[in-house]
Amino acid sequence: MKDCKQDQGRSEDFILERKRARKFFNLASVIYPVIEWHLFPSYEEALAKLDLPPKLTVLDVATGSGILAAAFEQRGHATAGLDLSEQMLKRARKRFPRIDFKTFDLVDLPKIPAKSYGIASCGYFLHGLSTGFREAILKNIARIACRYVVVFDYCCDGGRFVRLIEWIEGPNYPQFIAASREAEFAGAGLRIERSFRTSRFGDVWLCRPE
Repeated sequence: MKDCKQDQGRSEDFILERKRARKFFNLASVIYPVIEWHLFPSYEEALAKLDLPPKLTVLDVATGSGILAAAFEQRGHATAGLDLSEQMLKRARKRFPRIDFKTFDLVDLPKIPAKSYGIASCGYFLHGLSTGFREAILKNIARIACRYVVVFDYCCDGGRFVRLIEWIEGPNYPQFIAASREAEFAGAGLRIERSFRTSRFGDVWLCRPE
């Protein structure tokens, strides 16, 4: 009974966290053209270096305005994107109509069948999550992907401007920066196969589900 209550409390915390995130990203959608201008070229360059087989399908988790999904789609991958921000998805669908974008709350990731996509990806998303929710997301994308998990995110402190933006988004950025990606990925059943710097403060990690 105690474990059930703990699981219920954790789920409720995750739902509240996602509601806060939905509100933030719906409001922040107006500034995303600036963010996209910086991120999209780095996604394209990194995926070119990784050179993953185009036959692999992609599920882009927390796809936002869809630019990582679009970078995969341009390389020939059949791609789907999930997000809970209606404003972000409105922009994504308008710009990238060939991609299957769905409104989806990530607390429902366990409903997606195991090994249903060749690749699961996320871009600059994990740093905004609490430790427990980040662990749950990683375990689920490791379960969903049959070949690879591709993660783009901060690898180090991005400086005052980034800290300000992330402070507005929520309190989880400093803890994310301090944590070990290797340990977190291993705890979710992921083995890092390759990683490299994509910007002054960003990395990409190519992982294999164990």
